[in-house]
Amino acid sequence: MRVIIAGIAIWFLTSAFFVFVNGLTLWVLKKFSALRELDGAGWARLTALGLLLPPSLGIAFAIAGLTSATLCPAITARNYHLCMHLARHLCGHATAANVLKSRIVLWGTLAWCGLAGATLVLSSRRRRYIKRIEPSPKLRQAISQANLPKDLPVWETDGEIAAGLVGVVSPSIFISQDLVRRLPVRALTVILSHEYAHFSRRDHLCRLLLFATALIFAPIPFAVWLQREWRDASEKAADDFAASSEKSTSLLALTLKVVQSGWEIKSDEQLNRRVERLRRKQAGSFPKVYLSVGAVIFGLAFCLLVFHLPPLWLTLHCFAEALMLK
Repeated sequence: MRVIIAGIAIWFLTSAFFVFVNGLTLWVLKKFSALRELDGAGWARLTALGLLLPPSLGIAFAIAGLTSATLCPAITARNYHLCMHLARHLCGHATAANVLKSRIVLWGTLAWCGLAGATLVLSSRRRRYIKRIEPSPKLRQAISQANLPKDLPVWETDGEIAAGLVGVVSPSIFISQDLVRRLPVRALTVILSHEYAHFSRRDHLCRLLLFATALIFAPIPFAVWLQREWRDASEKAADDFAASSEKSTSLLALTLKVVQSGWEIKSDEQLNRRVERLRRKQAGSFPKVYLSVGAVIFGLAFCLLVFHLPPLWLTLHCFAEALMLK
């Protein structure tokens, strides 16, 4: 049990570091490089990786730190030897004061993870009830024109949402009855295509994972920003899928204005930017080769930096010792 608790603390700290590095890097590139031209599906992939990849790397670092501490002779007795490292460590075998600092970090990490987990459970249980109403003939006509897969049911609802893909295991598309009455069949088909784009991109699964990750690492700068950027980019990606022609682009712009007037989901400025983007149709113009080259260069530079910093590994080793000492 002591090893598991120590692993959680090391995983959180190392993952938080990588979240900060990824978020800072993407924020700087988005502000001051040609990457600011990227949006839609490309930007959604980058932000999702920037937030979901660090927890995976944190597992490897936690295993490495715990293995190193377990195999070290100093784990059997305190004050076995003194640390003479160049960096200041939370060392378990140097002084009792550093052991206390390590335990404070441990319990603080566990307390925050427990709070974040409880919040996630409460938010998942606090789902608004969405009434399922059989599609009207008008909506059924739009469904037949949209050619949706059979495993993606469509319902009308009298709830607060205008339209959306709801559910994780068995998602469904819900459209407000008021919206069905106010829009023509062709516009409803565009809405269905937009929601189907979310389904085909597995946004309903990524949404949950990214929300949970952003909640766990909420105190870390750029964690929440990455999640918000993904959410905005995924909507633009679905817009690009639905607006496949000039006519569908006009219908989608009309739909957004109708939704804005009835549900007020965005400010007028945000709505105007989204409509203007649809008309410019610049999504996907950024060369993907630049992203690949940039990602490879950044990855190599980062690995070179990490492997030339032995104090980082020594810190993990000493911190793991401090958490595992009896």
